[in-house]
Amino acid sequence: MKTENEILEMAFAMFLEKGFSEVSTNELIREAGLTKGGFYYSFKSRDDLDQKVVEKYIHPFFTNPVEKMQEAWEGKKQDAPTGELIWNGFFMPQRFANFQNAIGKEVAFRNFYFLLYESMKKFPEVIAYSQEFSEKRGKCLHRILERGQKRGEVVKNINLENYVTMILAMQDGIFALKVLDEGIDDEEKYKNIQMQMWKDISTEGTEKYRDGGVTSAVS
Repeated sequence: MKTENEILEMAFAMFLEKGFSEVSTNELIREAGLTKGGFYYSFKSRDDLDQKVVEKYIHPFFTNPVEKMQEAWEGKKQDAPTGELIWNGFFMPQRFANFQNAIGKEVAFRNFYFLLYESMKKFPEVIAYSQEFSEKRGKCLHRILERGQKRGEVVKNINLENYVTMILAMQDGIFALKVLDEGIDDEEKYKNIQMQMWKDISTEGTEKYRDGGVTSAVS
């Protein structure tokens, strides 16, 4: 008999292919090699299984980047350049590979995002995860830029809130593009966003941080 974790992994794989709504409970039971009694011994209901899949495989998509942001911020060296900290504490944590590592499973980008969108319609808590994540990544970027101003590395006469809003929107736009074309090099696009942003706000010109401070971070 499969363990609960094995059933959840199997269910997640089926949901990635078809979506939550297109996989019946009977299909899950057959695929798991269970009887109905065995299924309901492991899970109180179909909704219980769905919720556990969400917690195990979708929730980390939001929590893992926040953890990486916090690690970068707390582990920063006193003299870490702002451009480098922006990359390590904000852009790098968004990479899909980090999420896959967190759940210990490779998944197709497009399949996951379709499932993610469906889960936002189906489960209110996923909307809450998304809203919390957006708030925390905005605060992270604002904190880094504010630090840069205090260090004299970021110009003073800019509206930080406007820059944060703009960069978040650009990041979300790259994710949307990647849904349409999985071949897009999102890391390269993130580098370009940071380089352009740094060109706009740096007090030291573009030569010192010509790579947006990211060369060592991605090598």
